[in-house]
Amino acid sequence: MFGVDRRREPVIVGYVRTPFGRADKRAGFLRHWRSDDLGIHLLHEIVKRTRLEPRDVDEVILGAVELIGEQAHPGRNVAYLADFPVEVTGLTVERACVTPMSAIHIASMSVMCNMGDVYIAGGIDSMTHLGIPVMRADMNLMEIIGEPGTLMSSQNPNPKIFEKVNPLELTGGVAAERLAESYGISRERMDQWAHRSHLRAVAAHEEGRFRDEIVTLEAHLPDGTPFEMDRDQLPRSDSSLEKIATLPTIFKPDGGRINAASSAGQADGAAMVMVMAREVAERRRLVPLATIRGAAVAGCDPTDLVYSAVPASRKVLERTGARAADVDLVEVNEAFACAPIVVMKELGIEDDERVNADGGACALGHPVGATGARLVGHLALELRRRGLRYGLATICGGYGQGGATLIEVER
Repeated sequence: MFGVDRRREPVIVGYVRTPFGRADKRAGFLRHWRSDDLGIHLLHEIVKRTRLEPRDVDEVILGAVELIGEQAHPGRNVAYLADFPVEVTGLTVERACVTPMSAIHIASMSVMCNMGDVYIAGGIDSMTHLGIPVMRADMNLMEIIGEPGTLMSSQNPNPKIFEKVNPLELTGGVAAERLAESYGISRERMDQWAHRSHLRAVAAHEEGRFRDEIVTLEAHLPDGTPFEMDRDQLPRSDSSLEKIATLPTIFKPDGGRINAASSAGQADGAAMVMVMAREVAERRRLVPLATIRGAAVAGCDPTDLVYSAVPASRKVLERTGARAADVDLVEVNEAFACAPIVVMKELGIEDDERVNADGGACALGHPVGATGARLVGHLALELRRRGLRYGLATICGGYGQGGATLIEVER
């Protein structure tokens, strides 16, 4: 598919993530964790699980959606703080929600170009510390930017943006409402998707399907009691359609379709994969979780950002010669419940049993700097667990840039 020398094919040999915690300064289980400390913890764990030494790694490629404060320059900073040798270089990337997936793409390209053999790629986020305020099209952007303690308060938008577009139309909730309306996706359909996402995520936890990827952390209950956290905070076993139906629509109060359940919850977390040249994995006797067969990013109108996973998915399928019918499992980021529904419609996928089989961001939460790596890593594990072959991971991104990755589990 990539058409590269088999010896230099990029393979995934490791994947880890933290449990995802609710982004909440009082009730979030990971509220006391800095995002860079989450990254340090994962770097230690992924080299341990793959039986490597830090010196064996060529580069650490990490990102965060807002590269400020504790999330500034994570590629180099996190590796250095994790006591990796100074010879291990670091690269910091940012492409909105696609950031950690783009980190994996860059690692794959570096392997294929023989720039190095071993890369750790992914991303970090604490949305407790750097949260996104709820934004509607009728709000005043400058008032939002003036609110302290959020991602927006660090921004100083170029006034020229106001000549091109209302910046609030570049936000996910506003775009998702417009997307749902244009595709005729009802509130009930999205409520059903969100409800199913919770049920699937809860079942996956109960059946141990996240056990191989989640690294246990010391976390804190709302009353401050420490505990060992080994599962995501947000999935609700008591989710019901009746309860979801009572939730107000948050981005369009009058006549809207999207509520808190059919939106991804803000979350804290980190996720990383290890990408290695096949010949090196064979030499080290590491069995690849999957081979990366294709990668793509694609753009669309910035105000249609939730749609952007569609052109990215089409591009990776076209460039690899694959068809949607060839794909056994699909992981689509549930930034909003309409996102996977639209991807299915546009790719002609009718069987939703193979889409987000263990739930998605509506249930697990969406730490925006980490989700893209979770999609790829979990997809690899779930394909292996089910004895399946091809998987597609795709995610929409801010300013109308989506990302997609096609992987294969070889028999």
